Parts: sequence; structure tokens; C-alpha cells
Amino acid sequence: MSPMRVSVALRARSKLAALLNCLMQVVCQSGSTGNIDRRNLRTWRQLVLGVLAKRSTRLLALGQVIASQRRVSSVKSAAMALGYFLNKAKFPMRPFATRLLETAVRQLPPERLVTYRGKVLLVIDPTEYEKRSRGRGKRGRQMQHIGRVRRSKAKRARKRKDKAGKGKAPQTAQKVATAFGYVDIWAGLVLKGKQFLPLARQLFSSNHPKIKSQNRVEQAVLAQGLGVLRRVGLTAIAVADRGLGRKELIIGLARKGQDLVFRIDADIKVTPDGMSSDVLLADALAGQSWLGEVVWDRGEEGKLHCRARVVRAKIRFSRSGRKDDYQEATLNFLELVPIEEHVESLVVATTLPVDSLADAKGIAWVYAQRWAVESGFETMHAWGQDSFMVRTWKAIDRLLWIVALAYALMVLVLQDAKMASFRKQAVAVLKCLSVVGRRLTVGKIAEAIGLDFNKHHRAWASVWFR
Repeated sequence: MSPMRVSVALRARSKLAALLNCLMQVVCQSGSTGNIDRRNLRTWRQLVLGVLAKRSTRLLALGQVIASQRRVSSVKSAAMALGYFLNKAKFPMRPFATRLLETAVRQLPPERLVTYRGKVLLVIDPTEYEKRSRGRGKRGRQMQHIGRVRRSKAKRARKRKDKAGKGKAPQTAQKVATAFGYVDIWAGLVLKGKQFLPLARQLFSSNHPKIKSQNRVEQAVLAQGLGVLRRVGLTAIAVADRGLGRKELIIGLARKGQDLVFRIDADIKVTPDGMSSDVLLADALAGQSWLGEVVWDRGEEGKLHCRARVVRAKIRFSRSGRKDDYQEATLNFLELVPIEEHVESLVVATTLPVDSLADAKGIAWVYAQRWAVESGFETMHAWGQDSFMVRTWKAIDRLLWIVALAYALMVLVLQDAKMASFRKQAVAVLKCLSVVGRRLTVGKIAEAIGLDFNKHHRAWASVWFR
């Protein structure tokens, strides 16, 4: 007997191509990116489809998608063409990507935006790509400007286990805490269902000759994300983990009137209202009465029942250390102390009012939305976000922008009512050829595209590259 023929397919694939065409048309007509060579624009489209169809950043894998659409004799030749585009082509990737993402925000239905007190939530968070260093090498083909990053917890644990199995004494934490790699800072909008729409990103390396400070890069990315939202008429609350909970940044945002909810450490000096001397924030919070119980949603780590207390206090920052050379701002500091013992409490600094238990619950909810960016990183890592093989700084940066734009396109597919038929067909493909799960996600839509592309690559080429 011949095998049963699978009849399901993404016949609405032309709608996806039309959605991308619509975004590109708006950007190109705006004139903000100058005149872009049509051949480079076509290669850009090929890369986006390649990332979605293969869920990979390996050039050979992407070359398999586009080889039939280029005048090349092999997949390797197609991969080399993509490498040239990433390294050498005159293409305004950052302004083009930024305008495309801005257009994507305008396409979003307002009811799909997560808001608090009428303001949307902008999450900023760095992610690290640990890479194997090749040193200088005989041909100088190592990754450009590769720096040091923190080694992931999983790899640290695996290394300690391997050494223990070989009977070797484990190295000190200081020696195994870092590895070669890059830092990438992302800022994006939180959507319903804890979805994340990227708006800005920038690469950082401790060995880059011109980019000296990760703090400055983080501030720049935050400013770019807020700028995109201002241009579309949205006011945002900035949300970040304690890696960005620096006095200088918090005070600067507060003095500009920018609302924020940042996690911080409680070992900083503050001046509580009604006091003239500085005390530790932890001591100032310890002297406050409890507001009541609040649930702290920690994402994959589960939920914790906590008791909440708040103090309003002033913080100061001085770069020079001189007595009269400082900046200050008054904020609310909310602490959630887990009822369960031996669990670290959550302390956040916010410009938002915290006058009641309901306000405390609202701030805790806002901070919990930060997990949207973590779910976005998880999906993009599965697409090869941290597995790139290109070596030059420009190529790495451009390839990461491609991943960001491919992810943003899938977020629009998930949110746009006009793409309902596409989502319905994606579910049918997954039910027949894979697993859907409890709900359709960005990653599952990309998986459906990959499955359909394997069987109908000519149909994809006819709608995607015309």
C-alpha cells in the first residue's frame, strides 16, 4: 500500500507574504531609510523566510531555503551569498528594522496591548550568548570583538559534574564564572498572553574598541524603545530586573517623568520621608507596617504568597563624589516578603503610587509581566539566536536583527484578526504532522511554516519572492 497522502497545508501563506509586504511598503514609502537596492531587499526577505522555515541562524541551513531562488550551483554558494549580504551589503539594517517594528506596533489592535493605569509596558532585559573562542587562530578568523560573559548556570553545573566524575578538584567559582561571548540588550512591548514584541536591541562586548559601557548601551536601547512608542502615541511604564536597577538610571528616568518599575537590591542608602539622615533601604522597609498579602508571580518558578510593605524615600547619586555634585529623586520602594522561609524577597523601585494593598498588587502584577521577554528569548534561542556562526560584528548584529524581525512577524500573525485563517490552518498542520500543545504560540506557528515549507517550497517561493 502507498502511504496516505497528507492533504493539510498552509494555503493562506499568501496572507503572510501580504502582511510582510504591507509593512515593507509603509517603511519604504516613508523615505526614512533612503533608497534600498531591490536585490538587497530581496535577500533580506529570503533571510526572514529562512529563519522561519528552518528555525536556525546557520547559513548553510538558510541557504537550503533560498538556493532554488538564486543563480547558484549549490547550497554552499547560497550560504556564501548570504554571508556577503550580512558582511558587506549596503543595507540600513538598524533604521529599516526600527521603522518596520514601529509599523508593526501601529498594526496591533489596541485591545491586545497590556496596560496599567492607561500606560503600556516596555520591558528591557539583556541576554548573553556564550561562544567558544578560537583565539587569534592562524588566519585571524576568530569572532570579532568577542568579550566575556557570565557562564550559564546549566553549563557551570555540567562542568562541575564532569570534573567530579573524573576525580578532579573543582575550580573556584571565580575561574568558571565567565566565558567568551556577547551581550545583547533587548527592549520590547508586552502584549496579552505574555507575548513580547521587540522594539529595539543592541549588541555589546567588553572588548569592543568603541562601545565602552554596557550601562550606556542599556540606556540607549531603553531610549530607542521609548522613542518608538512615543512616535505611535503610546505612553509606557519601563519594567526591568535588578541588572538595570542602578541609581543613576532610576534617578535619570524619574527626573524626566518616566514611570518605571525596576527591581533593585535593598543594600542601598535612602532618606525616608520625615527623616534627615540616610539609612539602608532594608532597614527602612523593616520599620514599615504590613499592607497585606500579595501573590508574586515568578513565571516558570511558580507563584509565592508574600506580605507587602512600602516606604517612600529619596535616593541620591553622585558621579564625582563631591558633596554638592549629586542628583536625587523620590520614589516608592515596595517589598514583597515571601511567607515561605529561605526565599529572597522582592524589592522594586517605582514612580507609581503605592498607597494601598490594591496598588501593591498592581505593582507586583506589572513586574510579573517582565517574564514576557524571557518567553521571547526562549523561543528565539530555539531558532538559533545564540547559535550563530558568523564572525564579524556587523554580520552578527544584522543576523540578530533578522531573528528579531522574524519573531515580530510571527507575533503579528498571532495577534492580527486578519490572520485567523492562517492560524487555523497552522493548527491543522500541527495536529497532523506535529503537536499543537495547549495553545498556539509564536514558536508553534514557525514550526507549522517549517513543516509546510518542506512539502510546498515552490508554493512558498511563488508568494514570497514575487
